[in-house]
Amino acid sequence: MRDRVWPDTAPPQLVVLSGAGISAESGLKTFRDGGGLWEGHDIHEVCDFTTWRRNFAAVHRFYNERRSALATAEPNPAHQAVARWQSWWPTHILTQNVDDLFERGGCRDVTHLHGRLTGMMCLACEHDWEIGLTAWRAGEDACPMCKSTSDVKPAIVFFHERAPAYVDLYQTLDSLRPSDVLLVIGTSGYVLPVGEFARWTPGFSVLNNLEPSEHIEESCFDHVLYQPASTAVPDIEAILQRRL
Repeated sequence: MRDRVWPDTAPPQLVVLSGAGISAESGLKTFRDGGGLWEGHDIHEVCDFTTWRRNFAAVHRFYNERRSALATAEPNPAHQAVARWQSWWPTHILTQNVDDLFERGGCRDVTHLHGRLTGMMCLACEHDWEIGLTAWRAGEDACPMCKSTSDVKPAIVFFHERAPAYVDLYQTLDSLRPSDVLLVIGTSGYVLPVGEFARWTPGFSVLNNLEPSEHIEESCFDHVLYQPASTAVPDIEAILQRRL
């Protein structure tokens, strides 16, 4: 949002852009584990806007299973660290994750770029609501607004579907100043060009991934850490304390 741009007199800000890697230590598999599979499923069968109605029952069964898995997961030290940093500095949290571990770890105002596993949406009336970690009974449960049972999908941004929160992403990146820090954690760079984001940011940029990715040019970043997010927390925190 344009009113989120910090004036020149404002204190330095931190922008955290995360991917599924930050939740992997909590036991949630990343989106592209197994060569394009998510939990053993072809992502274009369970996460494609052009096919989801054809695979209606399978899609809902798949996301019910993901909610069940999320119910047993807990925030790890990386989620909790981001919450701590948010209490110290003006912080924007932008995540590609669909889980709620940032929120459960104490973070506020998290922007979920690719939607929420805990939400549902109705394409018939555009109603969007929370169901938490409960199952959705395909063909039985209905939209609470218009009562449709056939137009309800998980509040996840599927392939070939518009991602409304990208407006927030690019406006936040556009607000970065030389005094700010961009921190990218746990993303392959396959979906978002995080290397280019770092290349063009006027402030200090940090990348924390488990290992190098062919989709990220690490030279775009000022500092790179290849280690689990939770173990990288002390090093990242030291950098932030120097820079912010």
